Amino acid sequence: MTTRTLNEPLASSSRAFAAAVLAALGVILPGCADDASATPPDAPPAECTGGVLEADLQAEPLSGPGVDPATGKLRPPPEGSSYTVSATYGIPRPGDAVREKYVQYFGAIQAQLASQPGLLALQLGQASSCGSGRTLAVWSSTEAMYEFVTSDAHVAAMDAVNELVQPNYAVTHWETTSADEMTLEEGVRRIQASEARTR
Repeated sequence: MTTRTLNEPLASSSRAFAAAVLAALGVILPGCADDASATPPDAPPAECTGGVLEADLQAEPLSGPGVDPATGKLRPPPEGSSYTVSATYGIPRPGDAVREKYVQYFGAIQAQLASQPGLLALQLGQASSCGSGRTLAVWSSTEAMYEFVTSDAHVAAMDAVNELVQPNYAVTHWETTSADEMTLEEGVRRIQASEARTR
């Protein structure tokens, strides 16, 4: 089941935040091409969901203009404001055709994210046990996040996500001032809460 906790006007889109999901899969798909046994199955195991933290999840550190290079920590939001955090989870569909299409979309998304105003930090993670990928993105505001969501690169990815990603992908976002709520683990917790509400 696809989990979404998006605010209007994009709540009706079943493919929202596809680009972020594809960004996470960018960490996984190159490895799948080298090792056929690492290709995820047609139907992911029941324990492989956005609301369950993979024991073997490996993540890059947060990176981006909002990260203090001396500490590796996200700079706090300005006094009286908050950040918007988005989290995604996805498992790529198997096959060479998926990898070929993915390369097209991910290249455009990478270029978009490299210069996207309002994107403060991005973290990508992968787990070989599920063949899954996760993203955590920190935005200066919800409006900045939606500017990315409505960009040409992201809209194109939204149109293709169902071809490239297993149907149990999940996305969510929230506003916070707390660094403790800007983690992949917090994203898992919030996706799990969303999944529980949809059962």
